[in-house]
Amino acid sequence: MDWLVEHAKDGSYTLQLNDIYLYSKYRPKQDVEKFIEKELITQYKQYILFGLGLGYHAEALLNSSPTSTIYIVLADKKELELCKVYGAAHILDDKRICIIDSKVHLTNISLDETQLIIPLQWLKAIGANHPLFVSLENIKIRQMSFRNVAGIMHENFSANLMNSHFFMRRFEEIAKGGKSFLVSAGPSLNQTVKSLKETNDFCFVLAVGSALKTLLKEGIVPDAVIITDPTHFVQEQLENTAYKGLLFYMATANHGMTNIHKGKKAILFQEGYPLSEEFAASNAVPLLETGGSVATTGFSLLEFMGFKTVYLFGQDLGFKNNQTHANLSTSSNMFETNIKFQTVLSNNGDYINTYSNFNVFRRWFEQKATNTSMQIFNTAWDGAKIEGVPYLSADELKKQLADAPIMNYKEILEGIVSSK
Repeated sequence: MDWLVEHAKDGSYTLQLNDIYLYSKYRPKQDVEKFIEKELITQYKQYILFGLGLGYHAEALLNSSPTSTIYIVLADKKELELCKVYGAAHILDDKRICIIDSKVHLTNISLDETQLIIPLQWLKAIGANHPLFVSLENIKIRQMSFRNVAGIMHENFSANLMNSHFFMRRFEEIAKGGKSFLVSAGPSLNQTVKSLKETNDFCFVLAVGSALKTLLKEGIVPDAVIITDPTHFVQEQLENTAYKGLLFYMATANHGMTNIHKGKKAILFQEGYPLSEEFAASNAVPLLETGGSVATTGFSLLEFMGFKTVYLFGQDLGFKNNQTHANLSTSSNMFETNIKFQTVLSNNGDYINTYSNFNVFRRWFEQKATNTSMQIFNTAWDGAKIEGVPYLSADELKKQLADAPIMNYKEILEGIVSSK
């Protein structure tokens, strides 16, 4: 790792790692104090901080939470020397500080009582080859997403509990080993929607909300739709459609959207969200692993319903040109030119662009493929390659479904939601 110590404009030291400034060039300590003030959740008993550097973040944490234990994960052992010579060396003698390196397993730390603090600049500076990058990126993206919508999630949760809906437990193991399509809104859906239309009678079709209008345009009415987005923009996914089928929606999803839908609704509660976990514990309601996206949540739902085969449609998790979503998708389908992309291998052997959050979801599917009994196939030829999830062409899909019985899942669902 390439470290560079410089004088900041205020006379104190600042630090670069791999040509990325870890602190401000002007007022390093003051800016770090503002970051910690904004980031800190005071009810936690201990903190895990990634990166020691010159010790500025640790010093601010000590001042803001004087009774807490702070574990500092080193990005590089050279940080200890840098902190001693140029930084807040006194923190290294504080009994509340525990220095650990990336090889140490945090077995004695209760994560339920611990906040992980990952300064974004550190994540950028260590680079994708650092052994902790993938884990830290996953955590950071979820933290940032949650922080952006925490307030409206709480509002949605309270409002959605007032809806007339069914609980997820009604749908447990209803599939009895059947086959399913999980339809997302990636650009490959433009090409695969034809084969989906030709074969959907044999499978349960669960569509994410942003893919609904694309399917309806082709005359395909999914058996169910799933929506998890807490923002009001998600209302567009149902507006001006005639869809009145079953809607699975997250308890924190936009409550205006749930009011728009005039069909049957089933509410979902996610793992890791305190209000959901509290409600589930009090009402014997199952929780879903969400994975951070509507598609990963949909996958968990299909697993809960008992399906043994899942065919992924529109699950590109990347894009080869400049179109990120299918035609008619309610998600923005053109990339932003000011974003720095990552590249991943696609099913066709080429490298394609992807976003950091797409990569997080891809890794979730890869991990899921190793610990589920479900068979998973991906139909996105130009989409990102998901290890453990083989690509399946339209002809191969037809062969696999050639002997499958025609299933009227709409009728099955109607029977479930009509029973008392």
